[in-house]
Amino acid sequence: MTRSEAHRGEDRFERLSKGLSSVLNPDLEVLDAMDRVITACVELTSATEAGIVLADASGTLHVIASTSERTSDAEEAQLGTNEGSCLDCFRTGKTIDVPDVTTHETVWPTFAETMHERGLRGTLAEPIRLRDGTIGSMCLFADHTDGHDDRDVVLIQLLADAASAALVRQRDAGRLRTFEEQIDDAIQARVLVEQAKGALAYRRGNARLLDAALGQR
Repeated sequence: MTRSEAHRGEDRFERLSKGLSSVLNPDLEVLDAMDRVITACVELTSATEAGIVLADASGTLHVIASTSERTSDAEEAQLGTNEGSCLDCFRTGKTIDVPDVTTHETVWPTFAETMHERGLRGTLAEPIRLRDGTIGSMCLFADHTDGHDDRDVVLIQLLADAASAALVRQRDAGRLRTFEEQIDDAIQARVLVEQAKGALAYRRGNARLLDAALGQR
């Protein structure tokens, strides 16, 4: 390893340390903490996009955080069709690493097609664990098939643990009584965010239509 490579490695872990401290801030809402986790995933690893899904009390997974609309699309496609890396990761409690989703087209036909349509080619899902169980998964997406090196894998595992630890910190701080309440709160907050986005898009669409109509007069 060259000095420059060693320096980059030290810089990356220094940024990770700062990111973990930020994520574990007990004053953060659940959504904010999860957003910081996935932002760190993209900044510190070779992933292009990232997202988090968490299970409610009935075991149903919900999208809690995503770095972009195409990430959200890829995650929702998995939940809607019951196939994909996030689902397999949650079910097995194991890391699912598929650098090239074309190798899994027969296993995940709809998910692989959605990935292709969104310009994404590889995926890695890491379980988010609590005690002896799995409460969700952190899913990374890439627009390449290079996969993740050993350092990436270590960072991804640390960030998945940070997501779990953030929930613990908030519970210990007395913000919410149970993990189920925390996850339900995050789900409801996510719904409100998406509704707000939809309303804003609707208003912008109407404004464009009005501008077009006025321009024709």
